[in-house]
Amino acid sequence: MFLPLSAVGLHGADVLVLQNGDTISGQYVSQANGVITFKSPILGTIRISDKLAEVQSPAETTEEVDGPSIPAAGEQLADAAAGTPPAANAEAEPTKTAEQIAAEKQAEYYDKLFAEWKETFQSIIPEGWSGKINVGYTYTDSDSTTTSLITGFKAKKDSGKNHYEMAAFYEFGDTVNSKGVKTVNTDKYGGGFNYKYDLSEVWFITSTSSYLHDQVKEINNQATEQVGVGYRIFNDDDMKLSVNGGMALQYNNVSGVSQKWYYYMTLGNDFEYHFNKYFRAEQNFNVRLDPSETSQYQIYFRVAGIAKLTDWVEASLSYNYSYDSTVGVGSTKDEQRIIFALGIPF
Repeated sequence: MFLPLSAVGLHGADVLVLQNGDTISGQYVSQANGVITFKSPILGTIRISDKLAEVQSPAETTEEVDGPSIPAAGEQLADAAAGTPPAANAEAEPTKTAEQIAAEKQAEYYDKLFAEWKETFQSIIPEGWSGKINVGYTYTDSDSTTTSLITGFKAKKDSGKNHYEMAAFYEFGDTVNSKGVKTVNTDKYGGGFNYKYDLSEVWFITSTSSYLHDQVKEINNQATEQVGVGYRIFNDDDMKLSVNGGMALQYNNVSGVSQKWYYYMTLGNDFEYHFNKYFRAEQNFNVRLDPSETSQYQIYFRVAGIAKLTDWVEASLSYNYSYDSTVGVGSTKDEQRIIFALGIPF
């Protein structure tokens, strides 16, 4: 006479159910060639035809079982036949606090808000373009000190051998000159468009059109067209380095300077290095020199570190140095700028 489950009293064990309704608690071992092998702590190893009995796991019995559920014996057998390991015991999901639930809802709200904003903004820009909007703070040191807010955008598009880039900015703030006189609402704005065409994997031609208005340097209007040839020294995912040279024609309307047109030979480089997916460094250099009058030249240098804070926010810190010998007699030729900005990609 087989002992019923309640008599055996093994809590959470497998159960061998016979045709006559009797049950034996123990451990399911295997089922092969129509024979069930079952181990009972009282009766020992039992082998019986699968036509005369079946195995039930604790989850299949009517007895309440505390703790994580164990996969049914039949499921274990099916997993074994398929060559897959049995399913792991299910872990109970930890209870969340009210603060955690509120934080998750807030994060979901801002993620949804940004996704809607990004979708709306992208709907008004041409297809294939990407970039970011920047808002930041600028400290400028020359013969005067300027603290200002700066806003602008950068965008680019790559289409086969054609590469397009554009940028614009507007800056306003307070300037204190060497005599301690404060000028309010100092304006500086400008922008540019660059086009590159790949002649090969390493050689390319480039054309850059730019415009600048700088109230501090008394540059009323400065328009430049620069063309040249470039060579890519490195063009990997982690590091990019290219050099370029060519010529430029510039219209420069500066207070106190009668000369308006300038012709330059140009030389420059662009460098970018990705330390990881969160941080990268950039460096740019450009010099323009009038071959007929070497005292007329312009220099621009920039180095920056950019950190990706989230999928939709970047922070950048850059140092910029410029020298322009074509400004008026009363204006400082060199200028140093530190810019901290937050960028939102689109």
